[in-house]
Amino acid sequence: MQTKTKQEVEILKEIRNLPEMVQEKILKMIHFFRSEIIISESLEETATEDFLSACGTWEDKRSIDEQINDIYSSRKSTNRTEKVF
Repeated sequence: MQTKTKQEVEILKEIRNLPEMVQEKILKMIHFFRSEIIISESLEETATEDFLSACGTWEDKRSIDEQINDIYSSRKSTNRTEKVF
């Protein structure tokens, strides 16, 4: 097996003389890091990108003042909270 990096050579040196049982545990840890941490982080990044791409852009030809006035005029007055406070 050919190594790719200096770190890979050093890692192999470190684990080469460890008992097989310990090497198995290290292998499980590596699998955990790859599946739960590294892959999860990249999935989170793509999930955010996917969500934002689905949102689209805001399209409204009205001025900001017209939009604000529309928001205020569409609000309804209510007395539901009077009994709570």
